[in-house]
Amino acid sequence: MSTILGLISAFAQVGIGAFGGGLSTLPLIQYQLVIRTGWLTDEQFNQVLALSQVTPGPIAINAATFVGYQQAGFWGSLASTFALIGAPIAVLCVIIYVLQQCSAESSKRFKRLLRPLVAGLLTLSILSPLKGTFSNGIIAIILFVVGLLLIKFCKFIKDHPPIMLFLFGVVGMFLLS
Repeated sequence: MSTILGLISAFAQVGIGAFGGGLSTLPLIQYQLVIRTGWLTDEQFNQVLALSQVTPGPIAINAATFVGYQQAGFWGSLASTFALIGAPIAVLCVIIYVLQQCSAESSKRFKRLLRPLVAGLLTLSILSPLKGTFSNGIIAIILFVVGLLLIKFCKFIKDHPPIMLFLFGVVGMFLLS
């Protein structure tokens, strides 16, 4: 039973702290599963991440379901998944209620304060996979910076992002493999 409570605690924290979507949750998931609980090694975390990306559904839910099942079977899987989904829904209900009671200016200020947090979490999500390819990390960082510059200054790339993804995929395949 304590394993299931640990799963609920870990994935509720991930769910509550998951601002910005799937990729921004990776550092939180890695912290909970690798550093805090030790349920996974770094290599196992990368395998869970790869498995979560090739199966349908959001990364965090796939990871919660897989790790919950690995740690406590069916009930652990169910508890992890519901904790990941239920905790943020409860928090959002409370936040919506509070924001409805506040002035419009306070509500806007709160939303503006969330932007740097989301940007930081997205940056951390980029750094996590780069650790696995540290020998090629410099090349990956250079490609990332070039991609950002192209998005910022090249109108064609800004208008056609799938072309940039394809080109960088090909370049990355040759340079990083």
